[in-house]
Amino acid sequence: MDSSMVELASNTQEFGGDLAPFTPGQIAVRAAEAFSRGVMSNEERSAALEVFRWLACHTEADVRQSFAEHIKSSPLLPDSIAFTLAQDIESVATPILRTSLALSDRDLLAIVEAGSTEKQCAIAARDTVSEVVSSALVDTGKQSVVEILLANDGAEISETSYRKLLDAFAEEPDIHKLLVERRTLPFAVQERLVVLVCEELRARLVDKHSFPATLADQLARHGRERALARSLATLDSAEEIEAAAMRLHLNGSLTATLLLRVLCTGQLEFVGTGFATLARVSASKAQKVLREAGTPALQSLYRKTGLPDHLQKAFQVVLEIVLQARRAKGSTIHADVLEQHIVDDLVRAYRRLSPDGLESVMFQIGRLTEQD
Repeated sequence: MDSSMVELASNTQEFGGDLAPFTPGQIAVRAAEAFSRGVMSNEERSAALEVFRWLACHTEADVRQSFAEHIKSSPLLPDSIAFTLAQDIESVATPILRTSLALSDRDLLAIVEAGSTEKQCAIAARDTVSEVVSSALVDTGKQSVVEILLANDGAEISETSYRKLLDAFAEEPDIHKLLVERRTLPFAVQERLVVLVCEELRARLVDKHSFPATLADQLARHGRERALARSLATLDSAEEIEAAAMRLHLNGSLTATLLLRVLCTGQLEFVGTGFATLARVSASKAQKVLREAGTPALQSLYRKTGLPDHLQKAFQVVLEIVLQARRAKGSTIHADVLEQHIVDDLVRAYRRLSPDGLESVMFQIGRLTEQD
């Protein structure tokens, strides 16, 4: 520490008089402790701040680290000095980022954007984290940062950020567990989480958040069917399709909602075979009838399947859209456009459906009754 700084500090009674015999590290500690007690005069405080500015910029790393540790909780620390320390190396910045109230959300966002994982983790562990800062931390996509954030009851997390987490960490059980253990969760987030988690965590979610158990079971089935539909849509040969349809029929899984989901993917071959299996007719006959949307033959085939009468309209709506898309082979139809077309027409056909995404509409269809 240069002589001018020693002289400046020595003239401040709260620092303890002559500081010349002390090392810069010891001066840093004594200065920070004296300042944090908040009993200085205005003149002494001004002198202390001059020392702090020097300490924050011109000393060895271990001195700056010691200074940061002893000044981190001071409510009197100027934001400019706090931000200077926050931009320092990780060992210096971490205690300030974890604790100091002198840092604004704007300061914290700048540090998050700079990209240091260790600093991001420190921010995620602060006693309070605003939604805007939480959002930036979630956007890093780093599991270590997200885990600390989710474990922090003082972190405010928006529904949008929760949705991003569910998308990014759909297959991460550690993230699922932390989400379930959050003090509160938006109901829409709980609905999505029920579909993703294991049976043990689903039971915990039902218990901790008073989530309806019946709805949890329905959502879990909905999630299984969604994954199964994606798998069935990849089958190519008639033998594979017939074997899969029969296997699902025998274990009671060849449901209307599963077939409707597969139909939404454009897999007419599996849907036709599924209809044939349920109606006990040949697959070739069912496939031919299926391509004649709106005909009495299709209505007759549907009745023979034993599928719910009130869902026949849904099959009719989706089938017409899929057939139209198949006829338009020359033009490219984006999957998102096709899905939106399906959603719009299903909502028009069933007034009780809410115009949300396809997955939401499929779930709602599964809960419809004859009265709907």
